[in-house]
Amino acid sequence: MTHRLSDLVTREDIDRVTSPNGTLHRLPGVAFRSEEFLALEFRRWLSRTWLFVGRGADIPNPGDGTTVPGLPVFLVRGRDGKIRAFLNACRHRGHRILKEPCQAKRLFVCPYHSWSYDLEGRLVRTPHMAGADRHELEGLDKTDYGLKPVRCEQWHDWIFINLSGEAEPLKDFVAPIAERLSFVDFGRLKHFLTMSRRPIEANWKVCVENTMEPYHLPFVHAKTAAGQPLDQHYSISEDPIFGSGIEVPGSVYTNEHGAGGLDNLDMSAHYLLRAPNFFLTSYAPDVIVDTMYVPDQRDPRKCWLEQAWYTTSGREVTAAEIAEWESLEEAVMIEDVTVMAEVQAGAETAVVDDGGVLSPVWETCIHGFYRHLIERLDD
Repeated sequence: MTHRLSDLVTREDIDRVTSPNGTLHRLPGVAFRSEEFLALEFRRWLSRTWLFVGRGADIPNPGDGTTVPGLPVFLVRGRDGKIRAFLNACRHRGHRILKEPCQAKRLFVCPYHSWSYDLEGRLVRTPHMAGADRHELEGLDKTDYGLKPVRCEQWHDWIFINLSGEAEPLKDFVAPIAERLSFVDFGRLKHFLTMSRRPIEANWKVCVENTMEPYHLPFVHAKTAAGQPLDQHYSISEDPIFGSGIEVPGSVYTNEHGAGGLDNLDMSAHYLLRAPNFFLTSYAPDVIVDTMYVPDQRDPRKCWLEQAWYTTSGREVTAAEIAEWESLEEAVMIEDVTVMAEVQAGAETAVVDDGGVLSPVWETCIHGFYRHLIERLDD
């Protein structure tokens, strides 16, 4: 097991990012293709902080549950309305409890030997454990064998887990992005669309890079982002917030909905990451979109994507507007997924082992993100 960042990258690689000498760099290719690097990320950072993994809107009723893509965790809303997270393994012999989203469950029953757990994770049944039709095993205290809980908290609709249990209070974690988006009335959030999860054949950091920087827009999104000229963008690197923004003349943030006709991204916007994986995009006049990239804990060349849309004015969104957003975002995502997979392919070569070169105008957000990462991984 690798215990140090310097076992995987050289001190020169680290210094190239943390102490740039006139040129900005990212991490070398090993950071995007190495299982050991991924394991170090989880051990030193991702397990110790808050990870954005779901939404209350997707499990609205008691007994509704969903898996967390890429991680051995599932979420469930209890009878008390509280959302809980558990390791997705039976306490008998470890069979996975939940394979896909579910609704209105009263119990979670392991498919292997039917050990059963209630919505709060308590073990309630152990069929035939002591012999045929003998369900109670002497000496087995069921209270010792409930599902293993994972620390789980919610901010507005967004669900976070902390695998180690060591993270700061969630309210402190989200405070920087709430402050950066202080013009948003989060108390009036109203969910209206979720784009289904999909696997992305790229390291999670490749996807984070692509979502936060504006440099690729005129080349990759020439039509879909035609209303957001590159020269009106700016990069944001305000640790732990990284991303970009654009102020389109005549497009303002307000709680009143503006004119319709959504055929490209032609509105003021902020694309903000609260590291490591909580993305919020604000679109004028009153739309917030979250982007959830969950690292696959086993595969450095894979992560999971899901997005959801909200109004911040409490208004009812028409079916026509929902269809417009869905169509536009599907087009944008197809464009992005293509380039992210190609960046991952390039990470398999020695060409990027010097970390490449970043724009000092458009990609300072990427550079700041890697400085943030190194601070958490380096000795």
